[in-house]
Amino acid sequence: MDNAISTNMIILFISCSDSLMERLWKTASLWRAGENTKKVDIARDSLKKCPQAVSWLFNNKIGKRDRFSLRAIRDMFMDNYQRTIPYLKFVLLSNDTLKVKDALYLINEWKVKEIPDVLWQLLSRYDDRPHILSSIIRAIGNSNDNNYGKYLLEYIDNEDELVRFRAIQSLGKLRYYPSIPHIIPHLKDSLFSIRYISCYALNEMRDSSLKEIEKFLKVSNDEIFNYFAYLTINGNCLFK
Repeated sequence: MDNAISTNMIILFISCSDSLMERLWKTASLWRAGENTKKVDIARDSLKKCPQAVSWLFNNKIGKRDRFSLRAIRDMFMDNYQRTIPYLKFVLLSNDTLKVKDALYLINEWKVKEIPDVLWQLLSRYDDRPHILSSIIRAIGNSNDNNYGKYLLEYIDNEDELVRFRAIQSLGKLRYYPSIPHIIPHLKDSLFSIRYISCYALNEMRDSSLKEIEKFLKVSNDEIFNYFAYLTINGNCLFK
């Protein structure tokens, strides 16, 4: 196999046929551990040198319910995902839900920052699919562009726990200050996870949030709210 891979590396610059890429992928998609490590690395590096590699992978290996292969793609482009951006955008705007899920997985693993303009368009399309919606919201939070915070506000009161969690978390990451008075009441949410992520988000904006929390405390008789409010003021949040 190693000799075959070496031969493939030589001819990569002459031909990148589907059959060649499939042969390389057979090794590249293996679990990278132990005695497999070297040959997997060689196969992945060889495949990445093929000009059609990203297009071929997105056409043939995304949306196949194969998490093992998806993790291999994640690892291949972890430090150089930029060449995949045109394909990520195309998949996100497609009607192939399985491919959309896989693209969102990669976007969140790579912490892609360049495509919030595409992501926010998907919010209404998937507002009845909490698992996909939460992934979109998480990806917007990773963009570092707080211009998109306004699109997340409505989701902090969503009935789905994960959607609420990701919305509050993302607003904190984006430091979207208009969300502060909307997040503070969630310090007494019925769910422990939401109370703690609210603490995290408010701490991300503590230069403005602490004064607002103190205003709420002055009129609060709720023990749970008061506990998490003081926890927030003292910066003792668990989620990072």
